Amino acid sequence: MTNNVKALIKSLSDRDFDVRSGAADALGKIGTPAIEPLIESLSDKNPSVRFWAAKALGKIGDPRAVEPLIESLSDRDFDVRSGAAEALGEIGDPHAVEPLIESLSDEDFDVRFWAADALGKIGTPAVEPLIESLSDRDFDVRSGAADALGKIGDLRAVEPLIKSLSDEDFDVRSGAAEALGKIGTPAVEPLIKSLSDEDSSVRSGAAKALGEIGDLRAVEPLIKSLSDIDFDVRFWAAKALGEIGDPRAVEPLIKSLSDEDPSVRSGAAEALGKIGDPRAVEPLIKSLSDKNPSVRFAAYEALAKIGEPSLEPLILSLWKNDEIFLNI
Repeated sequence: MTNNVKALIKSLSDRDFDVRSGAADALGKIGTPAIEPLIESLSDKNPSVRFWAAKALGKIGDPRAVEPLIESLSDRDFDVRSGAAEALGEIGDPHAVEPLIESLSDEDFDVRFWAADALGKIGTPAVEPLIESLSDRDFDVRSGAADALGKIGDLRAVEPLIKSLSDEDFDVRSGAAEALGKIGTPAVEPLIKSLSDEDSSVRSGAAKALGEIGDLRAVEPLIKSLSDIDFDVRFWAAKALGEIGDPRAVEPLIKSLSDEDPSVRSGAAEALGKIGDPRAVEPLIKSLSDKNPSVRFAAYEALAKIGEPSLEPLILSLWKNDEIFLNI
């Protein structure tokens, strides 16, 4: 053990909590020799010290810290609980699965977020318990479980997540849609159905997921979603159609270049650039005069991707004279 490590370990007992916190953080970057002192610091009277000790133990990744960190999931301070959940995810020990699932119902959002993130990192050992948690009475638990299952990407979760597309809570339905998008093809038809969900966040999540999957069966339903009453749904539908790249979407996306919402117009321009169909050239040239700079930028990029040589002098001239690029 070096003198520097010894000095930092000694600083964990300093009367100033800022010094103790800084020492814990530094020891996390150094590694293994500091495990036991950092575990002791999980019981420090100051929550900042306990938080940094938890973070440090996560960076080191030693399995000796698992049980103490599990105990810290019940700490009275929410930052400490968050740090403990994040650390357990970094270590990846399956023994933490059940306690982390319990933390999905923590009163604090950050704790729930890091618990779900940790379960996603632990991976396969968490799949079955997380599937069970999709039926939990608490919607936060169900939503966190869906998020974690999406990160893991195990096909065993597909049918349970499809079932969650009918959950009474819109956050759970939206989370299930996004999770299914990460897992892939088996969920296309249920996700298409979710494009008609009563909640806009679910429809957005379904559109985003269908873009990630990239199945041609979604093209016509997504084209229909370009007329959704919610601008966020229209935006994700445009993005999804760009990812799929089917020429059937070109004319509807050209129409979306006139959408009342600038994010939709920008998304449509980006999608047209990815599809690369020459029919989009003239409409995209018109979008170079859009009042919104993000739309103009997307139009510039789209035209560059389509690659019409005769347009290059025009695009370059407009680019140089457009105030949104003057400081680039």
